[in-house]
Amino acid sequence: SERIRPVPHRPMDRLDRIFQEAQNRAASEDGGPKRGLEAALARDGEDDASKRAAMSVADRVLADYERGDYFSCLGLPPPDCDDAGRPVWDVTDAAISKAYRRASLAVHPDKNPTPEAKAAFDKLNDAVRALRDDVRRGEALRTFADAAFKEKCRANPQLMAKARKDQERRDAADYGAAIRAQRAQQLERAMARREKASAASRRRRGDEDASASSSDVSTDGDSDDAAREVDVQKKKGEESGGDRVEAERGPSSEAAVASGGGGGVK
Repeated sequence: SERIRPVPHRPMDRLDRIFQEAQNRAASEDGGPKRGLEAALARDGEDDASKRAAMSVADRVLADYERGDYFSCLGLPPPDCDDAGRPVWDVTDAAISKAYRRASLAVHPDKNPTPEAKAAFDKLNDAVRALRDDVRRGEALRTFADAAFKEKCRANPQLMAKARKDQERRDAADYGAAIRAQRAQQLERAMARREKASAASRRRRGDEDASASSSDVSTDGDSDDAAREVDVQKKKGEESGGDRVEAERGPSSEAAVASGGGGGVK
């Protein structure tokens, strides 16, 4: 019998990392002024709105694309997350197409001849392809959901404990499903082996029956030939015996007839 290989649980590294970053950010905010990278990020966040307002449409598209923000490229709302950290984004394909048509008008080379517009138009086309591709869209959604979950955990650290329990339940369910799938595959392979062996056995029995049947037919044919030969010989013997009887009986009968005839005349 085949062994069922254990299915490892998915690691909790991502949730742990998110929670740690949220805790670090909360501690930094509560403990004093920001320094180093944290301060730089804060300044970038504060200046982001003013910088984007001063940028052209083409420059904004290029900047958003470089950050992997396909949603802002097209002017779509950013994804959110639920309390378990899963992505939430209810934008339809029709809305994506409409946003692309609206954004492409501003950077289309026929309407905006600048080099930045041509590059932005190419990036815009790749952005809409990314959001229509299940794999690339899933990666982008996961990235934004992680960022949103960090903020939620920073505001409410209890979400991390709840998310951890939810993750453990999902891991247990996935583990059970994987075990059931392995058992079903093993059963299917065993049934296939039994069916193959049964088919081979039926073929062997069929060959043996065909061989025995041909042997019986040959024996019956030989017996019929022998019986016909005996009948032929018997008929030949009867015919030759009759001829001898007629030959022996012929002259005496004629003499008797002649003698009888003479007596009658007298």
